[in-house]
Order: sequence, then C-alpha cells, then structure tokens
Amino acid sequence: MGYNRNTTPPNQGCGIFFLMVLTTIIFLSIPIVTLTYKTFFEKHILLSSDSPYDTYHIEISARGLANDILIEEVTTSSELSSFIETELLVDVTSENIVVEWLSDTVAQIIVTGRDEDQNYFCFNANARKEKIKEGSK
Repeated sequence: MGYNRNTTPPNQGCGIFFLMVLTTIIFLSIPIVTLTYKTFFEKHILLSSDSPYDTYHIEISARGLANDILIEEVTTSSELSSFIETELLVDVTSENIVVEWLSDTVAQIIVTGRDEDQNYFCFNANARKEKIKEGSK
C-alpha cells in the first residue's frame, strides 16, 4: 500500500500553535519586566537643589525601594552613597530631606531617619578631595 499524497500529517498545526503560545508569553512578560525594573533598579530623584547663585546643583536620589540614597553634585560629578535608616519598611522620601545652603559653595544636607535621628552631609565646592562627605552639626 502506498502513501496518499493528499493527506496531511495530523501534527502539522502544532508548530504554529507553539509559536503563538510562545509569542503570547513574551508579550505578556514585557510589562512585568519593565515594572520590576522601574520598582527596584531605576534611579528616582528625591530632591534637587541649586546654590543661591545657580553655580552648583545637588541631586539626592534613590535606586528602587531602598534606604540607600545617592547624593550627587552634578557640576563636579562628586557623589556619596549612604545608608539612611528610617522607620520599619518606610523608604526615604523627599519629606525626610532638607538641603540648607550656607553660602554659594557650601550646603548642609540633613536626612531625618528613625526616631527623629538625623544624618548630616556636607557639600563643599572648595574642598580638595571629597566635595560631599558625611559630617556633623
């Protein structure tokens, strides 16, 4: 008995169905991946401040949902990353941060944490090595 050329194999549509399912899974995973990236890895600017004569610009940001903040002076590319402890499961927000310019080249950054504990940082444009460093009041 010979092979009938008019009949098609019964599993011909399986490859097309597999590609359709694979494409659907990929399209549905794109929003989940982008949301995860934005939530945990994207840089969120909490506060930015300019010096009185607009010579220097300080940005305070956080990456994702973390208590690590990044203090960065954009003009000179100085940066300082620090761990700020806040209340349990509460992120550092812009309400917890105060930038106080003492002059055009010196700023004091105060971050309020748990139990009203305050962390002090100092930006000094005239400093030779570290323009932004942890300080005390």
